[in-house]
Amino acid sequence: MQQASSLDGRRADVAAAWSLARGAVVVPSGIHVPIQGTDQFHEFHAHPEFAYLAGAQTPGAVLVFDPAEGWALFAPVASLEDRVWVGDGVDHAELGQRIGLPVRPLAEFERWIERRRSEPVAILGNHDIVRQSRAYGAASWASLELEIDESLGERLSEQVSEARRAKDTGEVALMRAAAEASAAGHLFALRHAHPGMTERQLEIEVEAAFFRAGAERTAYGTIVGTGSNGAVLHFAPTDRVLRDGEVVLIDAGAEFGGYASDVTRTFPAGRRFEGAHRDLYELVLAVQQAAIAAAKPGVEYRELHLAACSQMAAGLVDLGLFKGSAQDLVERDAHALFFPHGLGHMLGLSTHDAGGCLAGRAPSDRFGLKWLRADLPLQPGYVVTIEPGIYFIKALLDDPSRRRDFADCVEWSKVDALREFGGIRIEDDVLITESGSEVLTAGIPKTIPEIETLRAQAFDS
Repeated sequence: MQQASSLDGRRADVAAAWSLARGAVVVPSGIHVPIQGTDQFHEFHAHPEFAYLAGAQTPGAVLVFDPAEGWALFAPVASLEDRVWVGDGVDHAELGQRIGLPVRPLAEFERWIERRRSEPVAILGNHDIVRQSRAYGAASWASLELEIDESLGERLSEQVSEARRAKDTGEVALMRAAAEASAAGHLFALRHAHPGMTERQLEIEVEAAFFRAGAERTAYGTIVGTGSNGAVLHFAPTDRVLRDGEVVLIDAGAEFGGYASDVTRTFPAGRRFEGAHRDLYELVLAVQQAAIAAAKPGVEYRELHLAACSQMAAGLVDLGLFKGSAQDLVERDAHALFFPHGLGHMLGLSTHDAGGCLAGRAPSDRFGLKWLRADLPLQPGYVVTIEPGIYFIKALLDDPSRRRDFADCVEWSKVDALREFGGIRIEDDVLITESGSEVLTAGIPKTIPEIETLRAQAFDS
């Protein structure tokens, strides 16, 4: 749990960056989303900008800022019906003490905003404030003729994103806890996954281990792909069974205190890596280890990605899948046939956290760069994922234009023989420090000897 003092400092820094002389800022948390056909709701997750500035996950709440009066939070008061069905709701006094802000009933938000009807109002985060207010019984203010300044809201939101890039000590502590819970799930998989088990069964066991280790939720939908399913980047687990001679890719992360972990491990469904699985795994691991070693303050993440692409291309030449020089292959984006996504992304209150691209930089439309989610110089306090991979994606390999464009540099007969291979990805969460980096998820084994030692336990126990 983050301390009120650190939240006070965070809000003070953001207010100083905003440098508002007049006006008001409204940051809604969001609303519960109904589950269709029931009287229940999906699990609530506050908008990250609200969570960052308020330090809370309160549905229906509104954080406000006025340069003359400072910060305040308005939160719903449970009705009698609410108390019957879902409980007493938020204790305003306890919440206020925990986050270091005055907490007022949501009904008072109308008077607060009415006093500012002649001022420019910026809305950050969840922009559907009218719908949120109606959902929590405080909508009459919506008829006021407010001056909503969209450009101001965009500018202030960008500054919050910039502030969110570097994590403070409280945020890092929460991310360490999320990483520890993630380790429990991935270690369970390494020790207990076995042929005959389904992807869905493995997903359930991994997530159960997260929760037993203290996770509050999963950070995203768990990905489990075995065999050719591992080539689908965001594969949802099915009833396909694990088979000896194939590899299993698990991309799964726990969340704690609203902060995400994001980890991928790939391992043999049987006891050990063999043949092409072993060769390609060693290449992906070498690329990842080199990228982590190079990650430090001042390094451009885009250059880190391109260096990984070059190393990957060179390795695929050595393995006989590519022909030509690594530099030429990367310039032509040929490497993206097998490594189409970016090296990683920012991590924090969102799995793909805010501020991934420096202001003024536009995403590339190149095949080899279009899915790069971070383009900025690394700085102390940033947490990024580093997750190279090699995949045999049928949609790309069967695309006539790709086969034509890369006819001279791909050994298509060898590639086609691996169409059912699937994919290998290795992903860790990396904190940039003053002098280099620290792998927050280092407790999850990834070298071949470590993995094969753990895989033996799945068969010898």
